Amino acid sequence: MTLKISNGKLNERFQRKQGKLREEIKMGRIIAIVFLIVIAIVLYSSMYIVDQTEQAVVTQFGKPVRVVINPIEGRRTQETMDRLKGKYAKEGIAVAEGAGLRLKIPFIQSVREFERRLLRWNGEAEQIPTKDKKYIWVDSTARWYIEDPLQFLRSVGTEEQAHTRLDDIIDSSTRNSITKRDLLEIVRTDNREMRVAEEELRETTKVGQVTEGRPKIVAEITETSRKSCEEYGIGIHSSGVLIKGLTYIQDVKTKVEDRMIEERLRIAKKYTSEGEGEFERIMGNKEREVRTILSEAYKTAKEIEGAADAQATQIYAEGFGIDTDFYRFWKTLELYEQYIGGPRTKLILGADNPLLELIKGDILGTKGDSP
Repeated sequence: MTLKISNGKLNERFQRKQGKLREEIKMGRIIAIVFLIVIAIVLYSSMYIVDQTEQAVVTQFGKPVRVVINPIEGRRTQETMDRLKGKYAKEGIAVAEGAGLRLKIPFIQSVREFERRLLRWNGEAEQIPTKDKKYIWVDSTARWYIEDPLQFLRSVGTEEQAHTRLDDIIDSSTRNSITKRDLLEIVRTDNREMRVAEEELRETTKVGQVTEGRPKIVAEITETSRKSCEEYGIGIHSSGVLIKGLTYIQDVKTKVEDRMIEERLRIAKKYTSEGEGEFERIMGNKEREVRTILSEAYKTAKEIEGAADAQATQIYAEGFGIDTDFYRFWKTLELYEQYIGGPRTKLILGADNPLLELIKGDILGTKGDSP
């Protein structure tokens, strides 16, 4: 009986110890898992990744301690790195280059990423007067990038604010460059001869000599904008500021169109006048040719008529030459038929008039004899 009681106590004590051991093992596992989680969080917080399309600034309690530059090839990479290292060496700020996995102090240091690719700026079209008082609408654009992330963070902060700065800088540079030059310098690039659809329009294309030209003006706008952007850590791409639209304001446009219409009307009138002159010349030549032809025909007809009359006269002469009295008799009858036979013909003749010889019977030499 005593042995059974002792074994029961032992079993009970063993089970209690076994349970306590299980609880300790379970607790140890939980602690280990928590520890691993903490380690993972610490490791995760101590690492950051700089993408190929990004640049970064590492701050500690809001103070910058490291700048990671990821410059695009061809943007003076080594020159940019040397300049930034020298610039921030006095402040004790490290400058690193390249994308990839990097380390930082967890929970103390934070990372701010910035775009490293080209960004587009499109300005609003604005009305600008030229030196010769011609008002034009100018619409410009540019490609820009963040050259100095830390300077960009300190002076601008965000891309939206950067666009506002660019509006002020590029628009101001554009206005300053255009207002001190004539319109001719802005719209033309060189002094090449202008092509015209009609040679008569060449007079209207005669303009003054270009001394600078649009490329030089655009280069000046780009250089002025680039220098102004340096204090904001912004760089202007090598393509520079581009003027994508340049048009007259409506009033000037209307005047230009009216002048173009007048020039076309002047040319049309010139063509019309030349056409009318050619018409008159052709009609004059035609009338002259008609008169020449008629004159030649009349001459030919008269020659034929004269030859016919001569031939008829010859025939008559040969026919009537045999009997001259009969010829005289025949001609007198023709005269009566032509001039006396008409009902409205009235003649007052004397009795001894030769015209009345036939009536009186004297024409055949039978004067006083009855027929």
